[in-house]
Amino acid sequence: MDWHEVELDAAKFASKAGEILKQYFLPHSSVVDHLDVQFKDNDNSDPVTLADTAIQEVLSKYISELYPEHGILGEEGLKEVGPAPDVVWIIDPLDGTRNFIHGLPLFACSIGVLYKGTPVVGAIFIPWPMSDPGIVLHASVGNGFRIDNELVAERKPSKFDPNGLITLPGSFSSNFKFEGKFSGKSGELRMGGSIAYEMALVAMGITQYAVISSAYLWDIAAGVCIIRESGGQAVVGTSTSGFSAALNKPELWQELAGLVNPWVSAETTYENMGKRTQPMLVAHSSILDEISPNIGRKAFSMKKLSKFLFSV
Repeated sequence: MDWHEVELDAAKFASKAGEILKQYFLPHSSVVDHLDVQFKDNDNSDPVTLADTAIQEVLSKYISELYPEHGILGEEGLKEVGPAPDVVWIIDPLDGTRNFIHGLPLFACSIGVLYKGTPVVGAIFIPWPMSDPGIVLHASVGNGFRIDNELVAERKPSKFDPNGLITLPGSFSSNFKFEGKFSGKSGELRMGGSIAYEMALVAMGITQYAVISSAYLWDIAAGVCIIRESGGQAVVGTSTSGFSAALNKPELWQELAGLVNPWVSAETTYENMGKRTQPMLVAHSSILDEISPNIGRKAFSMKKLSKFLFSV
């Protein structure tokens, strides 16, 4: 399959999603009745809006018409079950929904394509200054990284800048720690509230790295492909849970092979693809080795350790 052609289609779809998001987005406003905000959990921490569902419906229609043999896995409104085909589109119609609801223009629409569990195409729409309604970052395996169809030259930092920008999740201090002297030289912290948006910033060279504590495929599928084609790299944590984490084993980062492992054709199911992923660190390949050894798992308290031991 010509992944570059698929990429161009994904970029068009992401651009269309951006137009729909513009129709629903009301900056500087506390009025959200038009969004019909609902919550997917009892704690009201996971909102979904009419913008989410409208975009998912439109994108699903486009993909199904153009690529009827491909699968679709979306965050909203799709309930596929059973074996997935080898090519699956991964959709997050609106990543950063809470920002969107509150009028903060830090959100994204993320469209990724997996082939046998590996990201091969990515397109991310984000709002951007002086670009109406925003820009689309897109890439496909072996074809480089583009913004609005323009090939972007690789930005290769020669070394890590302790005064440069970084993004971390809000839960970082609860689960991770900076090792040694790196804690005071880890970069200037920003929090975006959208994983796809933060991955876009790394790809563009605006931020140096991003730590993702845990995510779903629709949060990261597009971003992983785009970061790789921009000269970056994604590594995943290997001591994310279980007894090794309870004993405060340091976080060990290893290169990400695929997002769904192992992939068995005609056997891997949509249910397999709906689980949370391991923690992830993304950065340009030229500075990743300066960063990854300096981010480890935070020590378990005795209370947490006891809770873990008595839960197994």
